[in-house]
Amino acid sequence: MTKLLALYHKHRDVLPYLFWGVAATVFNIVVFSLLRQFTPLNYAINYTIDWVLTVLFAFYTNKYFVFHAEHHSHREFWHQLITFFGGRFVTFLIGIAILATGIQLLGFQSGFGQDMVNIFQNIVVIIVNYFWSVMISFRNQSS
Repeated sequence: MTKLLALYHKHRDVLPYLFWGVAATVFNIVVFSLLRQFTPLNYAINYTIDWVLTVLFAFYTNKYFVFHAEHHSHREFWHQLITFFGGRFVTFLIGIAILATGIQLLGFQSGFGQDMVNIFQNIVVIIVNYFWSVMISFRNQSS
């Protein structure tokens, strides 16, 4: 039992991360789908707009509800924000590559097909984002 409690305390941020990760994923999927349906823009522009909105949503939910990452100065806040966006930019490139591959190379060009490719890229991106957040953006500065 002691080992289970120690394991829980070591990884207690995983459950809230999963909850807010699912919330951000749903947010991303809904915004992407709405942009696809109601704008004449192509998938890359829609994804870029969607990405900015989703990253802002994810930054605040991760900062305050997952990692409880306080900041004691403007410099610390900006460090968190910049490293978070930096990591998310890396996964933006991964996501856009997955979308381009699925939509243009594999032919998933229907609205439903684009949404399915977007869901797949979200799964890949969530995994990479978690490790970036834990290891870089919100790591305990004293460790």
